[in-house]
Amino acid sequence: MRFYVTKYTSLKWTFTRWSRSFSVIWSMFTSHPEARRRSPRAGPSSFDYVAAGSGPLILQRGADENRAAPPVGGGVSILPKAQQQGRLLARTVALLMAGMVCALASPVLCFAQVQLPTVNLGDTNFEDAFAGPGWLLQEFPEAYVASELKDSHGKTILGSNPVTGYSTTTHVAFISKKRVLGGWLVGEVLQPLVDLDVQLANGTSSRVRGLADLTVGTGLQWAPKKSGDGAFVHRVVLDVGLPTGKYSDRRSVNIGNHFVVVNPYYALTYERKQVEFSARLHYLWNSTNTDPYVGFGINDMQPGQAFHVNYAASYALRKNVRLGFNGYWLQQVTDHELDGTSLPDSRERTVGFGPGLQVSGRNLWLRLNGYMEANVRNRPSGFKVTLRLSKTLPTGEVPKQ
Repeated sequence: MRFYVTKYTSLKWTFTRWSRSFSVIWSMFTSHPEARRRSPRAGPSSFDYVAAGSGPLILQRGADENRAAPPVGGGVSILPKAQQQGRLLARTVALLMAGMVCALASPVLCFAQVQLPTVNLGDTNFEDAFAGPGWLLQEFPEAYVASELKDSHGKTILGSNPVTGYSTTTHVAFISKKRVLGGWLVGEVLQPLVDLDVQLANGTSSRVRGLADLTVGTGLQWAPKKSGDGAFVHRVVLDVGLPTGKYSDRRSVNIGNHFVVVNPYYALTYERKQVEFSARLHYLWNSTNTDPYVGFGINDMQPGQAFHVNYAASYALRKNVRLGFNGYWLQQVTDHELDGTSLPDSRERTVGFGPGLQVSGRNLWLRLNGYMEANVRNRPSGFKVTLRLSKTLPTGEVPKQ
C-alpha cells in the first residue's frame, strides 16, 4: 500500500532554492543575451512541471492544446534556439514566483513525495529459515497504526496525520524434492487483502479496500546442517511483486503499486539447544510508474532502492513455546525520482522492535509479534502487531523444527 504526503520544512529551505533559481536566471541573462529578446510565442502558456535547484516543483497540468511539441530525436528540440531559451527562462521565472508564494504563505514544502511500496517488515521472525519438502500454508493478519509523519530529519510534521492499515496476506509455498546446488527448489505466491485509511493534515483523506499486488517467487531451501553444538539452515528466494492490486491515478491513496517490485531475500537460522537466532535480508528494487497520481502533473515516478532486514532471537520456555525479541530495519539507499529528477532528502528509514511469542504443535505454528517504530525518516511512525498462522503438509524428508 502506498500514499503520497506533503512534507513540511523551514522557510530557510524555500529561500535557499529561491536563491538558486535567481542564480539560474542571472546566469541566463549574462550568458545568453538573445534569450532576453523573446518573441510573443516564446513562452509556454502552461507547464507539466518545473524542475530546478535540488527538487522539482509540481504544478497543475495545463490545457493549452496549441503548445509546441516536446523534444524529439534523443532530446534535441525542434524549436529555434532563442525560443528554447525563452521557454527555459519562463519556466525558471515561474519557479521563482512559486517559491516566493510558498515562502510568504507557509513553510510547506511545495513538492509531493512518493513512498516506497509495502515490504516485509517484521512479518517473518522466529525459526524463519526452517522448512522441508511439502506444502506451506500461511495467513498473516496484521494491524498498523501511525499517528504522526516524520520528515527527513526525523522531526514530526505538524498536525494530526493518522494512518491506519489492516491487512491479511495469504501465503502458499511448495518445496519440491528436486535439488539444485544442494537445495530444494521452492515456489511461492503471496496475496494481500488491505484496508487502508489515511487522514493527513494537508487535506489528503481517503480510505481504500481491496486486493494489493500479487507476489510470486522462486528459490532454494537447504536442509539443516550441524554447526558446532547447534544446527544452521538457510534459504534464498527471488520475489517479484506484480502490478495487479487496486490502483487509480485519480486517487492520492492506493493499495496497488502500479509498478514491478523486485525483492530478493536470504533467510538464515541458527539454533542451539533452547536458543535460536534468525534473520532475513532483503534488497528492494522498483520499476517506474508511468501513470502516477494526476495531481502531481508529471509523466512518471520511480521509488528508490532500499535494503531491509528482519531479525529475531527466541528461547524455548517449553517444548512447543518460545518467547523472544524481534525487530526490523529499513534504509533507502537511492533517491526517489519524478520524471527522472532525483528528490533530495527523500530517503526513507525506519526501525521497529518488540516482543514475540511462538506456540507450535503437530505441524501447526502460531506467532504473535509486536513492534514499536523509532528513528523514522520520511514516512509514518507508529506501531504494528502481526499474527502468523502456519500449517505444513510434509511430503517426506522433513527437518526437525
